[in-house]
Amino acid sequence: MHCFVARQAILDSRGNPLGYELLFRTSLENRFPNIDSELATRRLMAEQFLSQKIEDLVGDALCFVNFPDALLREGMAESFDQQQLVIEVLETATPDDELLTCVKQLKELGFQVALDDHIPSTKWDKFLPWVDYIKMDLRQTTMQECKNLIKRSQKYTQLRFIAEKVETQQEFMASQDAGFSFFQGYYFQQPQVISRRILTTDEMTAFELLSAISDEDIDYNRLTQLFSRDLSLSYYLLRYVNSLHIGYRQQNIDNLRNAIVFLGHQQLKRFTALMMAAYISKNKNIELYRLSMIRAKWCELLSAKVSPSLQDDAFLCGLFSLLDALLERPMADILPHLSVTEPVRQALLEQKGQLGFLMGLMQDHEQANWPMLQQRLDFINLSADDSNMFYEEAIKWSKNITQHHPL
Repeated sequence: MHCFVARQAILDSRGNPLGYELLFRTSLENRFPNIDSELATRRLMAEQFLSQKIEDLVGDALCFVNFPDALLREGMAESFDQQQLVIEVLETATPDDELLTCVKQLKELGFQVALDDHIPSTKWDKFLPWVDYIKMDLRQTTMQECKNLIKRSQKYTQLRFIAEKVETQQEFMASQDAGFSFFQGYYFQQPQVISRRILTTDEMTAFELLSAISDEDIDYNRLTQLFSRDLSLSYYLLRYVNSLHIGYRQQNIDNLRNAIVFLGHQQLKRFTALMMAAYISKNKNIELYRLSMIRAKWCELLSAKVSPSLQDDAFLCGLFSLLDALLERPMADILPHLSVTEPVRQALLEQKGQLGFLMGLMQDHEQANWPMLQQRLDFINLSADDSNMFYEEAIKWSKNITQHHPL
């Protein structure tokens, strides 16, 4: 699933970015879609701030986002991190005492506030002590009107002015002379539409589960609650537990919490990792999912021969080795969301360490790079016959496990 957003830089006089205005889009077409403005802001905030890191989009810069009047009054902004978010109060908002109270509350919470497309009016004067930025559209307001307001507002030392719709060098120089501190417009940059891969609800639940299971002291009540969010996940957990060959067990386990406790830490972590890979692959590239499963078992078998203490890490390393392709995001962006050990992180990100060596061995096999593969096998004193046997065993295992846990 992809979301789309346009961003346009807001720069100082030297071209350094203060931040970016984020504009809602539904495709790579660079225009505002036929959609209600309130819904557009709700979707933009959910897609860009909740489902992924905003830093991946803007770095450490500020994010300027339009908030329609109704969303300000319902307190929607208060649910978000205030460090990078600048709330833009639209020119269509009603400047009454209720809105002023909303702005004051945002300031108390640590947000910055901007008046967007501002047209000078005494109705807005009571807001000026509480506002950080005023954005003025050079197509709607004369340069003299801008200059007059900037001069009149000098007593508000926190207030900075942003010139919008700056399209020529002459307008840039004139707006500087008028007292504007920051500038936005086609003269500097057109809005850039960016497509971002976002996690589905299933995927986010799986990431959260893996994080919870990686804690040293497992909170089984929390785990039970997380599993309970997803009926199919709970079903597969019970099915997985009851498919284990435990001779002394006389009856099926039908209680979710008992199943979680029964599996134990390592088996639970493995099951969750398998389901996460399955969820991420759902309705996508089945071949990549199949290869992830093969690599997981293959890497585990190789590790048992070479580095027995790293078997569990080896399994996760192989399983997660194609997450960048499945999620269409760089591995460096994905790993902070995964609670993995340092050997796994080094292998996935830099192909270093013992697990990185095994990853290289598997890739040489997959790419039929026989001379390099033989060098690696000789280095770890493993015969080609044993290597092929591990590969074939991994294929059989992956076929069996996908039959029990279909996509």
